[in-house]
Amino acid sequence: MKNIFLPMIMFLVLMTSCSSDDDSVSVTSETETDDTTDGENDDTGMAIIRFAEVNVITDQVVLTNLGDAAIEVGEYFMCLGPGTYAQVSGLTDENTSLAPNTSITLSYDMDPMADGLSIFTTNTFESTDPTVLLDYVQWGAADQPRVDQAVTAGRWDDASSYVMDGSPYMFSGTATDFGSTFWDGTPVSSGELRILTVDTTTDEVTFTNLGGTTLDIADYWLCLGPGTYLQISAVATAGTTIDPNGTLTVSYDMDPEVDGLSIFSENSFSSTDPTVLLDFVQWGAGNQPRADQAVAAGRWGDISNFVMGASPYNFNGESEDVGVAFWE
Repeated sequence: MKNIFLPMIMFLVLMTSCSSDDDSVSVTSETETDDTTDGENDDTGMAIIRFAEVNVITDQVVLTNLGDAAIEVGEYFMCLGPGTYAQVSGLTDENTSLAPNTSITLSYDMDPMADGLSIFTTNTFESTDPTVLLDYVQWGAADQPRVDQAVTAGRWDDASSYVMDGSPYMFSGTATDFGSTFWDGTPVSSGELRILTVDTTTDEVTFTNLGGTTLDIADYWLCLGPGTYLQISAVATAGTTIDPNGTLTVSYDMDPEVDGLSIFSENSFSSTDPTVLLDFVQWGAGNQPRADQAVAAGRWGDISNFVMGASPYNFNGESEDVGVAFWE
């Protein structure tokens, strides 16, 4: 009997010792948690990731951390809609760990005309959970992809609201502000050189200088669309400089019925940069070549708008005026 009970007694002693060790670990863990709750750990705050700027001309997005704790965002996802997802880590060479009040710039191809941009913490792209869909902004037109989700998640104000004016689009709110009210577009300056008159009967274009200094436009380009480029120096017969409030007329073969005319400062004919695509006008019908670029550059109001009536077509606005309303 003595040999039977001795192993049992030793087993019970061993079990009591292990149980005591587990309790000790548990108590230590709770103490550490209490210390963290008391604010002794610097990581007790919250990171808040927001879009700070969207530049559709340079295809760049600035993310910022408006919270009071650091966060790693490399595994987050940018999204423009179904099939257009990209992980943050693949869009930048910068460190993707964001300390409080720091930012990171991402390269992401966006539609300059109209689009809607989201950022997700995971690839759960149908989510309306505000801890997954962190932020949203749409520009150019309403009802962009994901806007309904963003509204449901409290990350946008209304599906019909969007940021107007030109790019870049800037967030002006605080960490708790969402929606179009807290976004500002950049008013587009129409620049100094403007198309003043288009006469399709005589195939002549007259430019005016609405700035305060003399312009030399010899290296500028006329364009009616792909394959129809012509440098000013090749068609100007009376010099290429224009004094303030002066004019310059050049010859250019145009379709008298329907066409769209652009003037570029360089031969980057697909550009939507307003310092490159300087002015635009279309007549006879909308949706002419380069109309979408002109709208994106802030050089025309809407791709469907066109000057009606007979040639010549005359601009009657000021340097800051853009669109069909200032043509007759």
